Amino acid sequence: MSQTTAKPAAMPLFFRRVVAVTAQAQGQLRLDRSAGFGFAGAAQSVPLGLTEIEAAAQHFPVLFTSGPTPAAVALLGLREGQNLFIRPDGTWAPDAYVPAYVRAFPFIFVEDTASRTQVIGAEPDAPHFRLDAGAPLFEDGRPSAALTEATAFAKALREAMVAAGSFARALDAAKLTEEEEATVNFTAGGSARIRGFKIVKPERLAELDDATYLDWRRMGWIAAIYAHLYSIGRWGRLIELAAARGG
Repeated sequence: MSQTTAKPAAMPLFFRRVVAVTAQAQGQLRLDRSAGFGFAGAAQSVPLGLTEIEAAAQHFPVLFTSGPTPAAVALLGLREGQNLFIRPDGTWAPDAYVPAYVRAFPFIFVEDTASRTQVIGAEPDAPHFRLDAGAPLFEDGRPSAALTEATAFAKALREAMVAAGSFARALDAAKLTEEEEATVNFTAGGSARIRGFKIVKPERLAELDDATYLDWRRMGWIAAIYAHLYSIGRWGRLIELAAARGG
């Protein structure tokens, strides 16, 4: 999501590298959540899991990316490299939802290609890892409560994002989405052009056959579609925040 069509990154968003979390490698580390969300300060958008689309729609435009592997994302800024919900001290705007992908960092649930199993990985250089403060990752060589909780959260997020991917692909396959672009002109001067996203066209949703509609309702997709349509009204919030920062 940017002023130009973005190319897929080699690593997941926010990660420079991912290492498996083990007692041998990270046995002395502690997790310090007070490090905040400064790492997300340049994220114009972040991916969403299916189960959080309705919550995110209350605060951000929820859009779908273009390309062969579409995803649901929350739009957080009007310019590339801009997250309007991160404050100068690295905290998230207190009145806004924090997407699960952001809350999961510095952890991510990944597949170990060698063993073909899923493991908990982490960004080893994240400021959240310290030796002198925070909750230990391991206790007596075993995962601590903090690591166990982080692992469960990252696993649930991965499953929700896989479900969101299936949802986005189904929308494309049913031809309910259409690629759009938006140009925002600021009263103080300047503009921002956003492209590379899709939205559901309500008139096409109205033509969806009954059997598909009922099947999608069972999977929670209909509620997610209406949340997405509702979220389009959140563009105004982004414009207000951008204007407060001078465009």
